[in-house]
Amino acid sequence: MFFKKIPNGYLVRLEKGEEIIESLIKLANKEKIPGGFLYGLGAVEDITLGYFDVAKKDYVKKGFKDKYEVSSLVGDIYYFEGKAGVHAHVNLSGPDFNSIGGHLYKAVITGTGEFFIHTTDHTLQRKKDPDSGLNVLDLQNE
Repeated sequence: MFFKKIPNGYLVRLEKGEEIIESLIKLANKEKIPGGFLYGLGAVEDITLGYFDVAKKDYVKKGFKDKYEVSSLVGDIYYFEGKAGVHAHVNLSGPDFNSIGGHLYKAVITGTGEFFIHTTDHTLQRKKDPDSGLNVLDLQNE
């Protein structure tokens, strides 16, 4: 991983073999990033995506082994129960030019991954919402 601190956040480049979520959490811990919103693109394989089933209040996960282009990745860096996390959604395109997407659990870089993290001044905290079952941003924690 290579990164550069800039006035409003971080520029990050991941290399072949690095896993996106794990790498960004390591960066958040190392740099003590209080929170931020992230955007990215690149090329990946060995992917796990999720879809939130509202009725079950849980994610349905599916793995994809092929190589894909990351046409869009958006998400945030947050803290839940004192631990840093990354919540990201991704849109991927394969050789057939069809897209797949969802909540990103795992993706391994095959060529490069390029990300911008726009950091926040305040720590982004999440809390469990009993109605939906989701871990939502806690905007009342100040």
